[in-house]
Amino acid sequence: MRSRWRAGLLALMILALGCAALAEAAFDFSDLTLPELYVLRDRLDARIAELEKAEGARHFGPGSYLVGEDLPEGDYALVENPDALFPSVVVRADGADDGALVLHKLISGQADIRLTKGQWVSFTELEAWPLGTEPRRQQPDGTVPEGAYLVGTQLEPGCYRVELMDRAPLSDYDIYSGILCTDAHLIRIEVLHESVTLTLSEGEYIELSGCTLRPDAGDTEQENDQEG
Repeated sequence: MRSRWRAGLLALMILALGCAALAEAAFDFSDLTLPELYVLRDRLDARIAELEKAEGARHFGPGSYLVGEDLPEGDYALVENPDALFPSVVVRADGADDGALVLHKLISGQADIRLTKGQWVSFTELEAWPLGTEPRRQQPDGTVPEGAYLVGTQLEPGCYRVELMDRAPLSDYDIYSGILCTDAHLIRIEVLHESVTLTLSEGEYIELSGCTLRPDAGDTEQENDQEG
């Protein structure tokens, strides 16, 4: 019982210490038994996982960043601010705000993008979240609002109903083979005059404008007819 208490105390001490303090601290584990070391390992692994998750959830607000220095390279979900008027993203090459233009895009709701080391990126009236950690926008009834989503990460593959938004001047959806700033190509585009069904596959990226998406439990006959 004493050895178990000692191992638990050591584990709590380690978890309570910051990285700087831990670097200066010296712990002697030579007299601990294997079961005691297992306890320490499990608790350390749990703490490491917790910190990694918190680090992964870090997001970046409006402003300009040098990718690879100011924010890590990788895939991000761009989510507009609630009171945004013209949320947008600008990506330039050469690590400077006057570099060659890679992308300039207005964001409606949200969009996904791949940022590469050395690029210069500016966010206006939006936040960038590591892809998969962004706030969930799907409504309780399963409706997915206007925006762009990666199937397999933000949407489950399967059959969906695309529904027109009230008072939208134009309703359409675009399906690409990947997210922004990749070698993705356009798979399909459709201007809508009424609700339609479609089937989305893993890895596809759908942009919704003036319309919403809702899981459809029915069969896919309408989708197959339209593709034919």
